[in-house]
Amino acid sequence: MPERPARHTLVWLSADADWRADMPTHEPRLAAWLAQGLPAVVARRAADDPDPRLRLGIPLPPAEGKQRLSLRVPLHDVALMRPPPALSALLAAGDAVVPQAWLESLHDLQALAPARVFGAFAWQWLTALPYVHERSDIDLLWQVTDAAQAEALIAQLLAWEARYPHRLDGELCLPDGGAVNWRELAGRSRQVLVKRLDGAALEARDALFDTCEVTA
Repeated sequence: MPERPARHTLVWLSADADWRADMPTHEPRLAAWLAQGLPAVVARRAADDPDPRLRLGIPLPPAEGKQRLSLRVPLHDVALMRPPPALSALLAAGDAVVPQAWLESLHDLQALAPARVFGAFAWQWLTALPYVHERSDIDLLWQVTDAAQAEALIAQLLAWEARYPHRLDGELCLPDGGAVNWRELAGRSRQVLVKRLDGAALEARDALFDTCEVTA
């Protein structure tokens, strides 16, 4: 088991996990959620966070106010880890997860590049609870290995958005484990916000793939 699983990793806790809610008033809802065998997701930590435990999040569905619950748990109390579901898995589930109005656009999106899903669509797939509504966007993760691949994918995503009425959010996952919002990278600013497990910081866009290019 890795020392620190990546952001967006889904985790299922052991039955006797010694977890603690960040806000004590959230403990009853967290206990009910975890008792159903539902997962939590690895969340970003502050760079100066002294707590060695995993920081996890659970976003509740719109019917519960879309509240996000946070908890901490020792790594050894994690029973199972999985990456976010693949977009292809959601499409295979059909209209139980993907509204009819989204099907064509998501099949076209899947054809552009493999992607994993987080956010409302992923949680509806994971829990069978109603997260997705008519104004939902979709949140995706794409792995990229170099600047040329990232630029080509961004051009395809912009063309997709011009064709369809849906909003597409998500991150390009870098070889060193960082992640950048695809829309921010499309904006051509000299610096972009790179998110990592232990925080986030502005970095020069021209240096995002330096490690990959040196070791290739």
